[in-house]
Amino acid sequence: MKHTIYIEDLVGSKIVTAEGKHLGHVVDIQFTDGPEYQVTTLVFGEPAWLYRYDVLEAFTRTFGIYLKPHTVPWDSVERFEDFVVTLKPGATPQPMSEQAIERQRPASAKAAN
Repeated sequence: MKHTIYIEDLVGSKIVTAEGKHLGHVVDIQFTDGPEYQVTTLVFGEPAWLYRYDVLEAFTRTFGIYLKPHTVPWDSVERFEDFVVTLKPGATPQPMSEQAIERQRPASAKAAN
């Protein structure tokens, strides 16, 4: 059965493991193309804010500090209730892939490199 979740409810929600360990808060969301959008990945961690505002790569280049947000696939989520995302047992967050970070860069910046 399909369940509608509103983005404004998901962003900012706490992410916890099946055992109850707090991992962070949802900062950004990746999803499929429309017209029926489906969440694919939750993005979290301090570097996620830089990713969300599209300055992660510039920050990395400027300060020489390599940062990656953490992600968790939506299919690793057991439930979402009361602004808490609970992961399935054994689900572990991963650093964001280079492809996802590259996809965010504008085409003009890709051509310049």
